[in-house]
Amino acid sequence: MVSHSNLASKQLQNKSSDITTHALSFCVGIGGLTHYYTLRNVQQSVPFAWENMEPKFKIAIGVVALVIFLTLLSLPTVYYVGNSIDGTLFWKGNEAYLFTAESKAGYHFSYLAFPFVLAVQFYWAPSPANKWGCPLVIHVTPTAIERQRGACGDQQVQANFVTPYDDHFYAVCEGAALCRWADHGYVAATEKENKRLDVGVLPAIARGNNEVISGWRLHYFPDSGDRFEVRLNDGSVISVGNRAKHLRSYPWVVVDLLRPNQTGQELYNVNGVPRIFSKKGYLTTFPSP
Repeated sequence: MVSHSNLASKQLQNKSSDITTHALSFCVGIGGLTHYYTLRNVQQSVPFAWENMEPKFKIAIGVVALVIFLTLLSLPTVYYVGNSIDGTLFWKGNEAYLFTAESKAGYHFSYLAFPFVLAVQFYWAPSPANKWGCPLVIHVTPTAIERQRGACGDQQVQANFVTPYDDHFYAVCEGAALCRWADHGYVAATEKENKRLDVGVLPAIARGNNEVISGWRLHYFPDSGDRFEVRLNDGSVISVGNRAKHLRSYPWVVVDLLRPNQTGQELYNVNGVPRIFSKKGYLTTFPSP
């Protein structure tokens, strides 16, 4: 004859077994809708299921995982292209020049690294593998907005250290040569200009935000989440803001012009977040030299 204590013990064991079975069924998605299980029961059932799984099923799971891993390794590279954003605003009196570029930044990652890049792209932007662009200058006057474009090329042909001097804007171009911005792009400085302005002086000129050079005040594109405004003598206001949320995320710069008693005009709106390209499209965007 079974004692009451033994009977209670067996009932408790059966109840415990039922809970584990239900938890395991829940884990594989076939649990009854009328049952409710705690996370603890589910967690306890997972190692129980693995330990009691037949070796052939364990081997099958391992083989499938290995095949998936090797497949990812064999997949082609992910090509990613975004807009490269960099710019400086110069203003004096009722006139302003925005020196920037219509440029692309290229990235390529393995498929294994790509999910990680997507997960952190709004907090950390990797350095581009390729760059290609065309200089763009937006000239604002009291009566007009002019968009002037220069010749396109890779980062080696872009100008640096843009500096206002003697009613022109000069820069250091390819080969450390002095060049001047014209309506159609950068042109080589004349012999007379080289005598008046030593190209070696340009990099040494202080050019921080709100510095004044030859009467022109300057300000670079702001960091993520920042903005600044410039008021011209005719009452026009140029607003420059970076809508990116995090310091290391891809920039998104918007430049607006608001003239007195007029509707605002958007001068520049470029988001640096990249998008996926095909390999052919990537190579077309960044042609080999």
